[in-house]
Amino acid sequence: MKRYLVIETIEQLKAVSDALRMEIITLLTRDEYTGKQLATMLGLSASKVHYHLKELENHHFVEVVRTEEKNGIVQKFYRAVAFDFKVSDALLPSLREDTILLQETMLNHLRSSITRLYNAPDESFLYFADEDKRPPAVALNSEVKAPRHEIREWIGKYHALLNELAQIGERYQERVAAGEAEDTEEYFYLVTVGFMTHERYYMADDESLPEDYEHLPSEYKHITGKMVVKKRKEGETDAGKNRG
Repeated sequence: MKRYLVIETIEQLKAVSDALRMEIITLLTRDEYTGKQLATMLGLSASKVHYHLKELENHHFVEVVRTEEKNGIVQKFYRAVAFDFKVSDALLPSLREDTILLQETMLNHLRSSITRLYNAPDESFLYFADEDKRPPAVALNSEVKAPRHEIREWIGKYHALLNELAQIGERYQERVAAGEAEDTEEYFYLVTVGFMTHERYYMADDESLPEDYEHLPSEYKHITGKMVVKKRKEGETDAGKNRG
């Protein structure tokens, strides 16, 4: 399977701008399946899945990788052609007002992450284990009210961090290939979705914890996303002084 597929026509774009078809592609990125197997996994009729498979095949998003005869019936096994879609710059004039492509891409990231989260081994989530046994993990849901140009600047810095993370992976693979490091045979999976909206969900009249609790120490002033909070000892206050 290739990494990249370039969307070159509006017809291709329309063919893939569908939640079910994106879900099918995600499944076929992971492994090869027949239409019947996909129908079972998705809880849909085989005829409906076969229709969407044919549309995806006609627009070069999936392909038949092998066939197998069973009880006199030839079964076709499909696989995604690629997992990373790019849009040709020739389509940009037609996409100025398009919202579906980015929205469906974001939704597909979220669907895929849910599937991968449930399929990950239990030890990936040993959040409460001793620190030396705790695997790297991050979960954050946040809202920030700021001008768009400042958000764009921050996104640029975040992209730089993602690039640094990719470089960490490249250097590690080079050390493994050179016999300088042992292959851990595990991967850090990260999904990011962020967008501008007019809705605010996280509003509170009182931002404080219950009286007897406090946040654990953190080097980050505005991130209090740690799941565990500390119960104060009797007589202890926020400032660490005795009450009264």
